[in-house]
Amino acid sequence: MRKDDEFYKDEPEDGSKSLIGAALLFSGVTILLIVGAVLLINRDAISFKKKQTPVADNNVSAYVNVEDYISGNDIVSDDLDIWNEYLDEKEKEEEENPVIADEDTDEEEKKEDLSEGGTKTKVVKADGSETWVNINKYLAPNELDNASFVLKNGRLDYYTDGEKASYTGIIVDKNDDYIDYSKVKRDNIDFVLIKLGQRGYATGAITLDENFYTNLKNAKDAGLHVGVLFSSQAITREEAEEEAQFVIDSLGEEKIDYPVCFYMNFVQNDKCRIENITPEERPSIAKAFMDKISENGYNCILYGNKEWLLCNLNYTTVSYYDILLDQEEDLPDFPYRFKMWKYATKDISGVSGKSELIISFIDYSVK
Repeated sequence: MRKDDEFYKDEPEDGSKSLIGAALLFSGVTILLIVGAVLLINRDAISFKKKQTPVADNNVSAYVNVEDYISGNDIVSDDLDIWNEYLDEKEKEEEENPVIADEDTDEEEKKEDLSEGGTKTKVVKADGSETWVNINKYLAPNELDNASFVLKNGRLDYYTDGEKASYTGIIVDKNDDYIDYSKVKRDNIDFVLIKLGQRGYATGAITLDENFYTNLKNAKDAGLHVGVLFSSQAITREEAEEEAQFVIDSLGEEKIDYPVCFYMNFVQNDKCRIENITPEERPSIAKAFMDKISENGYNCILYGNKEWLLCNLNYTTVSYYDILLDQEEDLPDFPYRFKMWKYATKDISGVSGKSELIISFIDYSVK
C-alpha cells in the first residue's frame, strides 16, 4: 500500500493550481481599484462640500454643486462631532444665563481681609460713621491674648501662665464728691487716677481740680497707688509745656507711683479750642507735654479712645509713650500695644455714683 497517494489524494493537478492563483490575483487587484476609487470620490466630495468652486464663463459667475455629482449618503465627519454640538449649546446657555458675582459676599470678604490680620482697622466714630485706618506695621502691635481675660463679678483680670498679671483702678475727680477710699481699697481696687486739673476749653485758663489734694491725701492714706490726670486744651507747644509745668508745681513734694495721664479731646455739644488745630499739629503738642513730664522723673501715659488716637491725633508720631485706651467694649481691638484699658463704668464701693474702671497690664509702682 502507498501511503504517499493517500496523503496527497486531495491536491489538485498543476494546471488547476495556476488557474486558481490567477483568479485570486485578479480579484485582489479589482478590490484595490474599487476601494481607491471610493476613497478618492469621498475625499473630493468633502473638499468640495466645504467650499464650492467658482467657474467663470464669459464673465458670468456660476457655482458647481458637488452634491449633484455625488450619490448616496452626504454626511461628513463634522456632522458626526457630537461634542462640538454640546459645547455650542453650553456656550449659548451661558450667554443667556450669565453667572453674576454676589456683591454682598465680595464686600464681606473684603471686610474680613481688612480686619482679620489685614492692613487696616475699623474705627467707629462718635457720630456713628465708620472708617478704615491703615495699620503701621513698624509700630509695636497689640499682643494681648483675648483668651487670657477673665470676667468675674463685672471685673476683668488678665492672666499669664495661670497667674494674675493685671491691676484694677478707677478714675476720680470733683464730680465724685466725697470718696471713702478705705472701702475702695477693700473693693479690690489697686490704684486711682485722680484728676489734677484742666485748661478751659473756651477761655484757655488753667485751673486745679477743687478736690485734688483731698483725694490725693485720702487715697494715699488708704494704701492705694496713685496717678494723676490733666485735661488739656493746649493749641501750641508752649501752652502744652505750661500745662506740664502746672502739674509738676501742683504735685510739689507729693510722691505718686502711677503715671501722669495726658488727656485731650473734643467737648460734646460745644466748640472748643483744639478744634482749630489739625491732627498733624496735635501730636507735637502732646509730645511737648509728655516730654516735660518725663524729664522731671514721672511716668507719662496718653489717654484716648480709638477714634482720637488714630484719626484726631495721629498717634503713630508719639507711639513711644504708653497708652491708656478708652474703649468700653467686651474686648479691645486697638491694633497697637497699650498698657492700660478703660473698659467699663461700674459701681464701686465707697464712691457715690459710677466710676470708670481701668485694667493695667503692668504695675507702675515697681516700674
